Amino acid sequence: MTQGKPPPPPPPISGSVPPAVPKGTKDRMALAKAAMRLRDEQLRARIVYVDPTLETNAELDAITAKVVEELKKLQRAGMKAKMPSDAQGVEIELIRAIRELLEKMVSARREHFLRHKIETIQRKIANLYFTSEIYTDAKEVFDVEFTYPDEALLAVVQRYSGRMLEDLMEFKYRDVSVQKMAMERLSRYEKQLAGDVLAHSRPELERLLVVYRDVLLVFLMKDFRDGLGDFCWEVVQQSQIARGHELSYKILEGQFASFRQTFETKFMDRLLIGLSAPLQRRLREEPDYDFKEDTLRFAADPRIYAEICAVMCNTIYGYLHGEGFLDLPVTWQRQIYGE
Repeated sequence: MTQGKPPPPPPPISGSVPPAVPKGTKDRMALAKAAMRLRDEQLRARIVYVDPTLETNAELDAITAKVVEELKKLQRAGMKAKMPSDAQGVEIELIRAIRELLEKMVSARREHFLRHKIETIQRKIANLYFTSEIYTDAKEVFDVEFTYPDEALLAVVQRYSGRMLEDLMEFKYRDVSVQKMAMERLSRYEKQLAGDVLAHSRPELERLLVVYRDVLLVFLMKDFRDGLGDFCWEVVQQSQIARGHELSYKILEGQFASFRQTFETKFMDRLLIGLSAPLQRRLREEPDYDFKEDTLRFAADPRIYAEICAVMCNTIYGYLHGEGFLDLPVTWQRQIYGE
């Protein structure tokens, strides 16, 4: 394909056509690890941190710091009578608070909200699917069995587009506009071929998106919700956000990094376990769908689960922040509320 294209999807975990989510613990852990690595890459690419070398207004900074400190004193004074006096009590209160908030978020009353978020996930899966359909790795192009002529032509254009552009740049022209038009025609031709290829696969994609919509909604409103007690306990315990923390009613900004890392790891574990059986049944066993092998192979792509984790966890962070329970760093607020 032409310059600036995304890389091909990672190889499947095992076998020629692996299940979307492996049943075996070892393979499932490998998929979770790959998805979390992709999630971390997303964050490094998207979050731009404030440049510490930028000059600031010292007087304004001092006023801001004073106001923030006064607000913190008022918060501590107002909540002192309600706060437990020991670390274990703080931990218990944090677990209770997170569980109550998440139970509200994934309740039946929020089904429309959850469906809206799943639509965002569907769009991201569609983008990944289209990329996998129109991108053929040059090293594997001769191993692919093409079904339609436009697929083969697109693969050829992708394979040699770089060389063709170089030649067009080096040719001599009576007018520079001729070169520009030639390059534009090559680009239009490639886009037309890509559109024709995607038209063949659109029905397959639509069926696939229905499957993910259904299984994700059940996972969030039943499996994830039913296990919130253990989930919240593990997150608070393993992130150690209650250690040296005197507030039992919120997570402070300085604790967010540890909280996020643990939260997403635990969420990914439950996501893969929860989706394993229903995806297996819908993708492979229900005759109404009858997916192609390429689609089944795509469903094992860890990028899918990295995107699901990103959308749902960012949604949860935004919700907890809006409820006053989570102090989000400014860079995260910009990312979450900008999506």
